Amino acid sequence: MVKPGQLVSVSVHSLTDKGDGIASLEGRPLYVEHALPGERVQVRLTTVQPSYCQGTLVRVEQATAGRREDFCAYTACGGCQLRVMSDEAQRVLKRQLLVDALSGQGLSCEVAETLAMADPYHYRNKAQYAVQPGPRIGFYAKHSHRLVEADHCRVQEPVTGEVVARIRDWMQDRAVSAYDETLHAGLIRHLMMRNGVHSGELMVVLVVAESPSEDVLAQLVNKLAPVPGLASLILNINPSRGNRILGPESRMLLGKPVIEDSLDGLRFAISPLSFYQINPRQTEVLYREVVRLAGLQGHEVVFDLYCGIGTIALFLARFAKTVHGIEIVPEAIADARANAELNGIDNAVFHVGAAEQKVPELYQAGIKAEVVVVDPPRKGCEQPLLETLVKMQPQRLVYVSCNPKSLVRDLAWLCKHGFTLEQATPVDMFPHTMHVETVALLTWNRCAVQ
Repeated sequence: MVKPGQLVSVSVHSLTDKGDGIASLEGRPLYVEHALPGERVQVRLTTVQPSYCQGTLVRVEQATAGRREDFCAYTACGGCQLRVMSDEAQRVLKRQLLVDALSGQGLSCEVAETLAMADPYHYRNKAQYAVQPGPRIGFYAKHSHRLVEADHCRVQEPVTGEVVARIRDWMQDRAVSAYDETLHAGLIRHLMMRNGVHSGELMVVLVVAESPSEDVLAQLVNKLAPVPGLASLILNINPSRGNRILGPESRMLLGKPVIEDSLDGLRFAISPLSFYQINPRQTEVLYREVVRLAGLQGHEVVFDLYCGIGTIALFLARFAKTVHGIEIVPEAIADARANAELNGIDNAVFHVGAAEQKVPELYQAGIKAEVVVVDPPRKGCEQPLLETLVKMQPQRLVYVSCNPKSLVRDLAWLCKHGFTLEQATPVDMFPHTMHVETVALLTWNRCAVQ
Protein backbone atom coordinates (compact mmCIF):
# COMPACT_ATOMS: atom_id res chain seq x y z
CA MET A 1 0.00 0.00 0.00
CA VAL A 2 1.58 3.26 -1.13
CA LYS A 3 1.68 6.33 1.13
CA PRO A 4 2.25 10.08 0.71
CA GLY A 5 5.96 10.88 0.59
CA GLN A 6 6.86 7.55 -0.98
CA LEU A 7 9.02 7.42 -4.13
CA VAL A 8 7.64 5.34 -7.00
CA SER A 9 8.77 4.66 -10.56
CA VAL A 10 5.98 4.63 -13.15
CA SER A 11 5.38 4.78 -16.91
CA VAL A 12 3.27 7.66 -18.26
CA HIS A 13 0.69 6.67 -20.87
CA SER A 14 -1.34 9.84 -21.58
CA LEU A 15 -2.20 13.40 -20.54
CA THR A 16 -5.16 14.96 -18.78
CA ASP A 17 -6.98 17.83 -20.45
CA LYS A 18 -4.89 20.11 -18.18
CA GLY A 19 -1.61 18.65 -19.44
CA ASP A 20 -0.66 16.49 -16.46
CA GLY A 21 0.87 13.10 -17.16
CA ILE A 22 -1.21 10.03 -16.28
CA ALA A 23 0.34 6.78 -15.04
CA SER A 24 -1.19 3.76 -13.33
CA LEU A 25 -0.39 2.91 -9.72
CA GLU A 26 -2.03 -0.02 -7.95
CA GLY A 27 -5.04 0.22 -10.26
CA ARG A 28 -5.48 3.96 -9.79
CA PRO A 29 -4.53 6.87 -12.02
CA LEU A 30 -1.48 8.79 -10.84
CA TYR A 31 -1.31 12.41 -12.02
CA VAL A 32 2.13 13.98 -12.46
CA GLU A 33 2.72 17.52 -13.69
CA HIS A 34 5.35 17.91 -16.47
CA ALA A 35 5.54 14.17 -17.15
CA LEU A 36 5.02 13.22 -20.80
CA PRO A 37 3.49 10.14 -22.47
CA GLY A 38 6.03 7.43 -23.19
CA GLU A 39 8.29 8.39 -20.29
CA ARG A 40 9.47 6.42 -17.29
CA VAL A 41 9.58 8.80 -14.30
CA GLN A 42 10.35 8.79 -10.61
CA VAL A 43 7.59 10.45 -8.60
CA ARG A 44 7.16 11.47 -4.96
CA LEU A 45 3.56 10.87 -3.94
CA THR A 46 1.75 13.87 -2.47
CA THR A 47 -1.85 12.59 -2.42
CA VAL A 48 -3.09 9.03 -2.08
CA GLN A 49 -6.83 8.48 -2.36
CA PRO A 50 -8.87 5.32 -3.05
CA SER A 51 -9.68 6.51 -6.59
CA TYR A 52 -6.54 8.44 -7.60
CA CYS A 53 -3.05 9.59 -6.62
CA GLN A 54 -1.01 12.71 -7.26
CA GLY A 55 2.71 13.24 -7.16
CA THR A 56 5.58 15.55 -8.05
CA LEU A 57 8.14 14.72 -10.68
CA VAL A 58 11.52 13.94 -9.10
CA ARG A 59 13.48 12.55 -12.04
CA VAL A 60 12.92 11.50 -15.63
CA GLU A 61 14.38 8.02 -15.87
CA GLN A 62 13.60 7.51 -19.55
CA ALA A 63 12.64 10.60 -21.57
CA THR A 64 10.52 10.74 -24.69
CA ALA A 65 12.02 12.24 -27.84
CA GLY A 66 9.51 15.09 -27.51
CA ARG A 67 10.91 16.41 -24.22
CA ARG A 68 12.88 19.66 -24.06
CA GLU A 69 14.23 22.00 -21.39
CA ASP A 70 11.63 24.17 -19.66
CA PHE A 71 11.79 27.65 -21.21
CA CYS A 72 10.12 29.44 -18.28
CA ALA A 73 11.59 30.50 -14.94
CA TYR A 74 8.16 30.76 -13.30
CA THR A 75 7.49 27.05 -12.96
CA ALA A 76 4.62 27.42 -10.47
CA CYS A 77 2.53 29.45 -12.94
CA GLY A 78 -0.33 27.42 -14.35
CA GLY A 79 -0.40 29.10 -17.74
CA CYS A 80 1.71 26.95 -20.09
CA GLN A 81 1.18 23.27 -19.30
CA LEU A 82 3.29 21.91 -22.18
CA ARG A 83 6.45 23.95 -21.69
CA VAL A 84 8.63 20.82 -21.58
CA MET A 85 7.16 19.41 -24.81
CA SER A 86 8.84 20.32 -28.09
CA ASP A 87 6.98 22.40 -30.68
CA GLU A 88 6.80 19.46 -33.10
CA ALA A 89 5.49 17.12 -30.38
CA GLN A 90 2.81 19.69 -29.53
CA ARG A 91 1.71 19.83 -33.18
CA VAL A 92 1.40 16.05 -33.30
CA LEU A 93 -0.42 15.95 -29.94
CA LYS A 94 -3.02 18.53 -30.92
CA ARG A 95 -3.86 16.77 -34.16
CA GLN A 96 -4.17 13.49 -32.26
CA LEU A 97 -6.50 15.09 -29.69
CA LEU A 98 -8.84 16.00 -32.55
CA VAL A 99 -8.53 12.57 -34.22
CA ASP A 100 -9.30 10.83 -30.91
CA ALA A 101 -12.30 13.09 -30.24
CA LEU A 102 -13.74 12.38 -33.71
CA SER A 103 -13.21 8.62 -33.48
CA GLY A 104 -14.80 8.61 -30.04
CA GLN A 105 -18.04 9.72 -31.70
CA GLY A 106 -17.66 7.31 -34.61
CA LEU A 107 -16.72 10.15 -36.98
CA SER A 108 -14.03 10.02 -39.61
CA CYS A 109 -12.81 12.53 -42.16
CA GLU A 110 -9.62 13.97 -43.53
CA VAL A 111 -7.77 15.63 -40.65
CA ALA A 112 -5.12 18.10 -41.76
CA GLU A 113 -1.79 18.62 -40.05
CA THR A 114 -1.91 21.18 -37.24
CA LEU A 115 -1.53 24.77 -38.44
CA ALA A 116 1.08 25.94 -35.94
CA MET A 117 3.26 28.99 -35.37
CA ALA A 118 6.80 29.04 -36.67
CA ASP A 119 7.85 31.08 -33.60
CA PRO A 120 5.35 30.30 -30.83
CA TYR A 121 6.43 32.95 -28.31
CA HIS A 122 5.27 36.44 -27.37
CA TYR A 123 1.97 35.70 -29.10
CA ARG A 124 -0.58 36.88 -26.53
CA ASN A 125 -2.03 40.35 -27.08
CA LYS A 126 -3.78 40.49 -23.72
CA ALA A 127 -2.25 40.17 -20.25
CA GLN A 128 -4.09 40.15 -16.92
CA TYR A 129 -1.87 40.44 -13.86
CA ALA A 130 -3.08 40.14 -10.29
CA VAL A 131 -1.66 42.57 -7.71
CA GLN A 132 -1.21 41.64 -4.06
CA PRO A 133 0.35 43.37 -1.04
CA GLY A 134 4.11 43.68 -1.30
CA PRO A 135 3.51 44.90 -3.91
CA ARG A 136 3.62 41.63 -5.82
CA ILE A 137 2.47 41.43 -9.45
CA GLY A 138 2.02 38.20 -11.37
CA PHE A 139 -0.23 35.28 -12.25
CA TYR A 140 -2.10 32.80 -10.09
CA ALA A 141 -0.69 29.32 -9.63
CA LYS A 142 -2.82 26.50 -10.97
CA HIS A 143 -6.08 25.94 -9.05
CA SER A 144 -5.30 28.66 -6.48
CA HIS A 145 -5.06 32.35 -5.67
CA ARG A 146 -1.42 31.95 -4.75
CA LEU A 147 0.45 34.60 -6.70
CA VAL A 148 3.47 33.73 -8.83
CA GLU A 149 5.46 36.88 -9.54
CA ALA A 150 6.40 37.05 -13.22
CA ASP A 151 8.44 39.99 -14.47
CA HIS A 152 8.91 38.56 -17.95
CA CYS A 153 6.55 36.10 -19.65
CA ARG A 154 7.65 34.31 -22.81
CA VAL A 155 4.12 34.22 -24.26
CA GLN A 156 3.30 37.88 -23.57
CA GLU A 157 4.52 40.84 -25.59
CA PRO A 158 7.94 41.93 -24.16
CA VAL A 159 6.66 45.44 -23.32
CA THR A 160 4.40 44.00 -20.62
CA GLY A 161 7.47 43.32 -18.45
CA GLU A 162 8.45 46.98 -18.59
CA VAL A 163 4.93 48.07 -17.58
CA VAL A 164 4.92 45.65 -14.64
CA ALA A 165 8.26 47.02 -13.41
CA ARG A 166 7.10 50.64 -13.72
CA ILE A 167 3.81 49.97 -11.89
CA ARG A 168 5.68 48.24 -9.07
CA ASP A 169 8.14 51.14 -8.78
CA TRP A 170 5.29 53.67 -8.73
CA MET A 171 3.48 51.75 -5.97
CA GLN A 172 6.64 51.55 -3.88
CA ASP A 173 7.68 55.16 -4.45
CA ARG A 174 4.25 56.59 -3.63
CA ALA A 175 3.28 54.00 -0.97
CA VAL A 176 0.25 52.97 -3.04
CA SER A 177 -1.34 49.94 -1.40
CA ALA A 178 -2.30 46.71 -3.13
CA TYR A 179 -5.75 45.27 -2.65
CA ASP A 180 -6.14 42.51 -0.06
CA GLU A 181 -9.09 40.34 -1.07
CA THR A 182 -9.44 38.78 2.39
CA LEU A 183 -9.72 42.17 4.14
CA HIS A 184 -11.39 43.99 1.23
CA ALA A 185 -8.89 46.80 1.74
CA GLY A 186 -6.23 48.51 -0.36
CA LEU A 187 -6.22 50.14 -3.80
CA ILE A 188 -4.59 48.28 -6.73
CA ARG A 189 -6.34 45.07 -7.75
CA HIS A 190 -5.29 44.14 -11.27
CA LEU A 191 -3.22 45.27 -14.20
CA MET A 192 -4.53 44.54 -17.69
CA MET A 193 -2.73 45.22 -20.95
CA ARG A 194 -3.86 44.89 -24.56
CA ASN A 195 -1.49 45.11 -27.52
CA GLY A 196 -2.13 45.90 -31.15
CA VAL A 197 0.37 43.42 -32.54
CA HIS A 198 0.32 44.91 -36.03
CA SER A 199 -0.31 48.54 -35.02
CA GLY A 200 2.20 48.59 -32.16
CA GLU A 201 -0.34 50.35 -29.91
CA LEU A 202 -0.54 49.48 -26.21
CA MET A 203 -3.46 49.90 -23.81
CA VAL A 204 -2.86 49.76 -20.04
CA VAL A 205 -5.84 49.36 -17.70
CA LEU A 206 -5.16 49.72 -13.96
CA VAL A 207 -7.99 48.26 -11.88
CA VAL A 208 -8.46 49.85 -8.46
CA ALA A 209 -10.87 49.42 -5.56
CA GLU A 210 -11.06 53.21 -5.30
CA SER A 211 -9.32 56.04 -7.09
CA PRO A 212 -5.97 57.28 -5.74
CA SER A 213 -5.42 61.01 -5.25
CA GLU A 214 -4.85 63.25 -8.27
CA ASP A 215 -1.19 63.84 -7.52
CA VAL A 216 -0.56 60.10 -7.20
CA LEU A 217 -2.31 59.53 -10.55
CA ALA A 218 -0.20 62.28 -12.11
CA GLN A 219 2.90 60.39 -10.97
CA LEU A 220 1.50 57.23 -12.58
CA VAL A 221 1.02 59.02 -15.89
CA ASN A 222 4.57 60.36 -15.75
CA LYS A 223 5.90 56.91 -14.90
CA LEU A 224 4.18 55.16 -17.81
CA ALA A 225 4.34 57.89 -20.48
CA PRO A 226 7.80 56.77 -21.75
CA VAL A 227 6.62 53.17 -22.40
CA PRO A 228 6.97 52.44 -26.15
CA GLY A 229 3.65 52.42 -28.01
CA LEU A 230 1.51 53.53 -25.05
CA ALA A 231 -1.67 54.85 -26.68
CA SER A 232 -4.22 54.40 -23.90
CA LEU A 233 -4.00 54.54 -20.10
CA ILE A 234 -7.28 53.83 -18.33
CA LEU A 235 -8.19 53.75 -14.64
CA ASN A 236 -10.95 51.21 -13.97
CA ILE A 237 -12.75 51.32 -10.62
CA ASN A 238 -14.04 48.05 -9.20
CA PRO A 239 -15.17 48.45 -5.56
CA SER A 240 -17.01 45.11 -5.37
CA ARG A 241 -15.96 41.94 -3.65
CA GLY A 242 -15.38 38.82 -5.71
CA ASN A 243 -13.26 37.71 -8.66
CA ARG A 244 -14.63 39.94 -11.41
CA ILE A 245 -11.69 41.89 -12.81
CA LEU A 246 -13.18 45.01 -14.41
CA GLY A 247 -15.62 47.32 -12.65
CA PRO A 248 -18.41 49.48 -14.11
CA GLU A 249 -16.57 52.82 -14.12
CA SER A 250 -13.55 53.81 -16.22
CA ARG A 251 -11.60 57.03 -16.54
CA MET A 252 -9.15 58.04 -19.24
CA LEU A 253 -5.78 59.11 -17.83
CA LEU A 254 -3.82 59.33 -21.08
CA GLY A 255 -4.40 58.82 -24.78
CA LYS A 256 -7.59 57.42 -26.31
CA PRO A 257 -10.36 54.99 -25.22
CA VAL A 258 -9.55 52.34 -27.84
CA ILE A 259 -6.51 51.01 -29.65
CA GLU A 260 -6.44 49.60 -33.17
CA ASP A 261 -5.12 46.41 -34.65
CA SER A 262 -5.41 44.80 -38.04
CA LEU A 263 -6.11 41.31 -39.33
CA ASP A 264 -5.33 40.54 -42.96
CA GLY A 265 -5.70 44.21 -43.86
CA LEU A 266 -8.91 44.77 -41.88
CA ARG A 267 -8.83 47.33 -39.06
CA PHE A 268 -10.40 46.69 -35.65
CA ALA A 269 -10.95 49.02 -32.70
CA ILE A 270 -10.30 47.35 -29.35
CA SER A 271 -11.70 48.61 -26.04
CA PRO A 272 -11.00 47.16 -22.57
CA LEU A 273 -14.12 44.96 -22.85
CA SER A 274 -13.86 43.98 -26.54
CA PHE A 275 -13.68 40.31 -27.37
CA TYR A 276 -10.67 39.99 -29.66
CA GLN A 277 -8.69 36.85 -30.36
CA ILE A 278 -5.69 36.50 -28.04
CA ASN A 279 -3.28 35.40 -30.78
CA PRO A 280 -3.67 37.75 -33.78
CA ARG A 281 -1.06 36.05 -35.95
CA GLN A 282 -2.77 32.69 -35.64
CA THR A 283 -6.18 34.34 -35.93
CA GLU A 284 -5.25 35.28 -39.48
CA VAL A 285 -4.31 31.65 -40.12
CA LEU A 286 -7.58 30.45 -38.58
CA TYR A 287 -9.80 32.88 -40.50
CA ARG A 288 -8.08 32.18 -43.80
CA GLU A 289 -8.87 28.52 -43.25
CA VAL A 290 -12.51 29.47 -42.55
CA VAL A 291 -12.62 31.42 -45.82
CA ARG A 292 -11.02 28.54 -47.72
CA LEU A 293 -13.49 25.98 -46.42
CA ALA A 294 -16.44 28.33 -46.96
CA GLY A 295 -15.63 28.23 -50.68
CA LEU A 296 -17.35 31.55 -51.41
CA GLN A 297 -17.88 32.63 -55.02
CA GLY A 298 -19.28 36.09 -54.34
CA HIS A 299 -23.02 35.42 -54.70
CA GLU A 300 -23.77 33.73 -51.38
CA VAL A 301 -25.73 34.85 -48.34
CA VAL A 302 -23.67 33.88 -45.27
CA PHE A 303 -24.58 33.61 -41.59
CA ASP A 304 -21.83 34.18 -39.02
CA LEU A 305 -23.20 32.92 -35.70
CA TYR A 306 -21.68 33.96 -32.36
CA CYS A 307 -19.97 36.71 -34.35
CA GLY A 308 -18.51 38.75 -31.46
CA ILE A 309 -17.13 42.06 -32.73
CA GLY A 310 -17.51 40.91 -36.32
CA THR A 311 -14.01 39.68 -37.13
CA ILE A 312 -15.01 36.54 -39.06
CA ALA A 313 -18.03 38.27 -40.63
CA LEU A 314 -15.86 41.05 -42.04
CA PHE A 315 -13.36 38.52 -43.36
CA LEU A 316 -16.20 36.73 -45.16
CA ALA A 317 -17.92 39.89 -46.41
CA ARG A 318 -15.07 40.50 -48.83
CA PHE A 319 -15.99 37.30 -50.68
CA ALA A 320 -19.79 37.06 -50.25
CA LYS A 321 -22.94 38.87 -51.37
CA THR A 322 -24.21 39.49 -47.81
CA VAL A 323 -23.15 38.40 -44.35
CA HIS A 324 -25.51 38.36 -41.36
CA GLY A 325 -23.65 38.36 -38.02
CA ILE A 326 -25.49 37.31 -34.87
CA GLU A 327 -24.29 37.84 -31.30
CA ILE A 328 -26.10 37.97 -27.95
CA VAL A 329 -23.91 40.72 -26.43
CA PRO A 330 -25.18 44.18 -27.46
CA GLU A 331 -21.82 45.86 -26.85
CA ALA A 332 -20.12 43.37 -29.18
CA ILE A 333 -22.65 44.10 -31.93
CA ALA A 334 -22.05 47.83 -31.47
CA ASP A 335 -18.32 47.13 -31.93
CA ALA A 336 -19.06 44.96 -34.99
CA ARG A 337 -21.06 47.72 -36.67
CA ALA A 338 -18.35 50.25 -35.86
CA ASN A 339 -15.70 47.91 -37.29
CA ALA A 340 -17.72 47.46 -40.50
CA GLU A 341 -17.90 51.23 -40.85
CA LEU A 342 -14.20 51.56 -40.03
CA ASN A 343 -13.40 49.24 -42.96
CA GLY A 344 -15.97 50.64 -45.38
CA ILE A 345 -17.85 47.33 -45.53
CA ASP A 346 -21.57 47.75 -46.27
CA ASN A 347 -22.63 44.15 -47.02
CA ALA A 348 -22.39 42.93 -43.39
CA VAL A 349 -25.55 43.20 -41.27
CA PHE A 350 -25.36 42.58 -37.52
CA HIS A 351 -28.19 41.39 -35.26
CA VAL A 352 -28.39 41.34 -31.45
CA GLY A 353 -29.79 38.11 -30.05
CA ALA A 354 -29.13 34.50 -29.13
CA ALA A 355 -28.20 32.50 -32.22
CA GLU A 356 -30.69 29.75 -31.32
CA GLN A 357 -33.47 32.35 -31.35
CA LYS A 358 -32.35 34.77 -34.05
CA VAL A 359 -31.58 32.21 -36.75
CA PRO A 360 -35.11 30.73 -36.64
CA GLU A 361 -36.50 34.29 -36.81
CA LEU A 362 -34.44 35.11 -39.90
CA TYR A 363 -35.33 31.78 -41.47
CA GLN A 364 -39.03 32.40 -40.86
CA ALA A 365 -38.61 35.86 -42.43
CA GLY A 366 -37.32 34.23 -45.61
CA ILE A 367 -33.60 34.94 -45.08
CA LYS A 368 -31.74 31.73 -45.85
CA ALA A 369 -27.99 31.23 -45.96
CA GLU A 370 -26.11 29.13 -48.49
CA VAL A 371 -23.08 29.13 -46.18
CA VAL A 372 -23.14 29.21 -42.37
CA VAL A 373 -20.18 29.73 -40.06
CA VAL A 374 -20.58 28.96 -36.36
CA ASP A 375 -18.02 29.80 -33.68
CA PRO A 376 -19.82 29.00 -30.41
CA PRO A 377 -18.52 29.15 -26.83
CA ARG A 378 -16.94 26.07 -25.28
CA LYS A 379 -20.31 24.47 -24.54
CA GLY A 380 -21.10 24.28 -28.26
CA CYS A 381 -24.34 25.02 -30.10
CA GLU A 382 -27.79 24.98 -28.53
CA GLN A 383 -30.15 22.25 -29.81
CA PRO A 384 -32.70 24.68 -31.39
CA LEU A 385 -29.90 26.16 -33.49
CA LEU A 386 -28.77 22.75 -34.73
CA GLU A 387 -32.35 21.90 -35.65
CA THR A 388 -32.73 25.16 -37.58
CA LEU A 389 -29.50 24.49 -39.47
CA VAL A 390 -30.95 21.17 -40.60
CA LYS A 391 -34.17 22.88 -41.73
CA MET A 392 -32.18 25.57 -43.56
CA GLN A 393 -29.96 23.03 -45.36
CA PRO A 394 -27.01 25.33 -46.15
CA GLN A 395 -24.71 24.02 -48.84
CA ARG A 396 -21.69 24.41 -46.57
CA LEU A 397 -21.41 24.65 -42.80
CA VAL A 398 -18.09 25.72 -41.32
CA TYR A 399 -17.83 24.94 -37.60
CA VAL A 400 -15.10 26.72 -35.60
CA SER A 401 -14.56 25.31 -32.12
CA CYS A 402 -12.24 25.74 -29.16
CA ASN A 403 -13.48 22.53 -27.51
CA PRO A 404 -13.12 19.16 -29.30
CA LYS A 405 -15.62 17.50 -26.95
CA SER A 406 -18.56 19.79 -27.71
CA LEU A 407 -17.46 19.99 -31.35
CA VAL A 408 -17.68 16.26 -32.01
CA ARG A 409 -20.97 16.01 -30.11
CA ASP A 410 -22.52 18.60 -32.40
CA LEU A 411 -20.87 17.18 -35.52
CA ALA A 412 -22.23 13.72 -34.74
CA TRP A 413 -25.78 15.09 -34.37
CA LEU A 414 -25.53 17.10 -37.59
CA CYS A 415 -24.21 14.09 -39.49
CA LYS A 416 -27.15 12.00 -38.28
CA HIS A 417 -29.54 14.63 -39.65
CA GLY A 418 -28.34 15.23 -43.18
CA PHE A 419 -24.84 16.71 -43.14
CA THR A 420 -21.61 15.05 -44.24
CA LEU A 421 -18.36 15.80 -42.43
CA GLU A 422 -15.79 16.50 -45.12
CA GLN A 423 -12.63 17.59 -43.31
CA ALA A 424 -11.22 19.14 -40.16
CA THR A 425 -8.18 21.30 -39.51
CA PRO A 426 -6.58 21.75 -36.07
CA VAL A 427 -5.11 25.21 -35.46
CA ASP A 428 -2.70 25.90 -32.60
CA MET A 429 -4.00 29.20 -31.24
CA PHE A 430 -2.42 28.74 -27.79
CA PRO A 431 1.04 27.16 -28.03
CA HIS A 432 2.34 25.36 -24.93
CA THR A 433 -1.20 24.65 -23.68
CA MET A 434 -3.61 21.75 -24.19
CA HIS A 435 -6.03 23.98 -26.11
CA VAL A 436 -6.65 23.22 -29.77
CA GLU A 437 -8.90 25.17 -32.13
CA THR A 438 -10.62 23.33 -34.97
CA VAL A 439 -12.17 24.37 -38.27
CA ALA A 440 -14.49 21.66 -39.64
CA LEU A 441 -16.38 21.60 -42.94
CA LEU A 442 -19.77 19.94 -43.36
CA THR A 443 -21.81 19.81 -46.55
CA TRP A 444 -25.51 19.15 -46.94
CA ASN A 445 -26.18 15.62 -48.17
CA ARG A 446 -29.71 15.52 -49.57
CA CYS A 447 -29.56 11.77 -50.06
CA ALA A 448 -29.05 11.24 -46.34
CA VAL A 449 -32.52 12.54 -45.49
CA GLN A 450 -34.53 11.16 -48.41
